[in-house]
Amino acid sequence: MFALNLANYIFIKPIKNMSKILLSTSYFPPIEYMAKIIEADEVIIEAHENFQKQSYRNRCYIAGPNGKQMLNIPIVKPQGNHTTIQEVLLSTPFNWKEQHWNSIETAYNSSPFLLYYEDEIKEVFFDNHKTLWDFNWALLNLSKELLQIETLFTPSDKYISKPESSIDLRNKIHPKKPSTLVQEPYIQVFSSKYDFIPNLSLLDLLFNLGPESGIYLRKKQHK
Repeated sequence: MFALNLANYIFIKPIKNMSKILLSTSYFPPIEYMAKIIEADEVIIEAHENFQKQSYRNRCYIAGPNGKQMLNIPIVKPQGNHTTIQEVLLSTPFNWKEQHWNSIETAYNSSPFLLYYEDEIKEVFFDNHKTLWDFNWALLNLSKELLQIETLFTPSDKYISKPESSIDLRNKIHPKKPSTLVQEPYIQVFSSKYDFIPNLSLLDLLFNLGPESGIYLRKKQHK
């Protein structure tokens, strides 16, 4: 397996005097999500909400040969609409992981840094996780490492409908809501074919900018 020599890079520390934020879990989170994390002193990941469909909780977006492409994880909700996020199971009847990874490789095969990160991501991605929560948590912690972020991550200990001690972003970063992030365009794999596609999965940032991804996140602005 290709091992990253993280000792060669300076870890990015959170900006001081910022806030605590509350986020939902997310599958290969969008760039806006990671930008919020890098601003914060502390991040709480919601661990006790009921699962919400059509959100980043089980989907991400990449830049494929035909433009913006959604990757959606098929899930099983044992308690129907009352299934908590930690109870949601990853579907197993068909091999969606192989399909997703094939799509990722097709999209980023010619990117500068796919080979740089591929083995480490695949090791976590194809691990035998049973629940969406565990799968996303493992990917988020790997993402934190690859983006060289030191912000503290903790799961919530209970559900609070209206948090008072943290900024609630659980449903503000959503595929159907406009992003507040103003991104400086960077070169994407299909830049010669399509205009810059903003706020894709962090995979797009990593595979195109590599170790500069964390620095890029610090330069962002919000509307």
